[in-house]
Amino acid sequence: MQLKKGTQRGFVIISESAGDESGWSVSSAGDVNGDGLDDLIVGAKNAKVGKEYSAGKSYVVFGKQDNTNTIDLSDIAYGIGGFVINGESAGNQSGYSVSNAGDVNGDGLDDLIVGTNTAKTGKSYVVFGKQDTDPIELSAITAGKGGFIINDESGRNFSGCLVSSAGDVNGDGLDDLIISAIYSGDQDNRFKPGKSYVVFGKKDNTAINLSDIAAGIGGFVINGESVSVSDDLYVMGRGMPAGHSVSSAGDVNGDGLDDLIVGARAADPSNKLNAGKSYVVFGKKDNTNAIELSDIVAGTGGFVINGELAYDKSGWSVSSAGDVNGDGLDDLIVGAYTADTGGSIYAIKKYNVGNRMLYSVKKIPIPLNYQIFLLVLVALLSLAS
Repeated sequence: MQLKKGTQRGFVIISESAGDESGWSVSSAGDVNGDGLDDLIVGAKNAKVGKEYSAGKSYVVFGKQDNTNTIDLSDIAYGIGGFVINGESAGNQSGYSVSNAGDVNGDGLDDLIVGTNTAKTGKSYVVFGKQDTDPIELSAITAGKGGFIINDESGRNFSGCLVSSAGDVNGDGLDDLIISAIYSGDQDNRFKPGKSYVVFGKKDNTAINLSDIAAGIGGFVINGESVSVSDDLYVMGRGMPAGHSVSSAGDVNGDGLDDLIVGARAADPSNKLNAGKSYVVFGKKDNTNAIELSDIVAGTGGFVINGELAYDKSGWSVSSAGDVNGDGLDDLIVGAYTADTGGSIYAIKKYNVGNRMLYSVKKIPIPLNYQIFLLVLVALLSLAS
């Protein structure tokens, strides 16, 4: 398949202005306006909003049944075929990450989550679904109008640079969210392990502080693996905190709760430098206690997927794959960006032995000429979940 204009297999979305980097992030938006067609969201992290450079914009493109081959985001900004979400202030780069949020507030319309990259304290915005095409100002979301803001736990953690729907992790009927803060940590002389925050769906518009989530109020935190740094310890590699990629995993273990997957592309399993790891965290509804990824490695509350070879960087991208093999359990897809000559993806196959579930990883080689296409495909799958 060739990605070009003028085909009858889809349509092209073109940017509003040069240099705005529209398409930096893309995702399914679910059915935001309730017309029965799924919609799209496109992030443009460097878009100018008024006089605010790199405030960023996100464009919600409504689903359509006509044969129009091109959608111009300048039309979306004017409310034709969708609506625009304008960033709050210069340099925040809203739209750095975007995702369908599922139905967070239970009103029957799918919602959205928009993350920032360089907001001084880290911010993510939940935008409730709506049927009109009026523009949304993220400053209004901050004020609790049409959604709510999620504030970082502490400064410089970059929470919001990776956001995703989490599915319904706690089984309350409302969809939840997962937000990564990859530079979080370094407490108690620990190497930065990263954190991911699971925010439970809710029906009100009050702001959420990730410090509350870390305390088990309204969600729970997933703490990355860490090592203590001392003069007697050699830390292998620079490392990459857990949470470089995050996604809903669907219901991997068949317990009726949605699960999560967290990637750490430069982790060193079995002393394989930068082989990468991906952690599958099972959904839970009985408590909001913090989850330690070291427990996941030990097989408590989930399982770990270890990269095959040094420098594979498995976990670069992660996503639910749906039920690929029709066994009633959701499957996963893990990207290994630098494996072999053209990258590889890993299909996760499940084996049921009695009441114990085992997992194996099968490597799928990728011809070099498909490298770019599959990198985009895996990224889109991760964002669309």
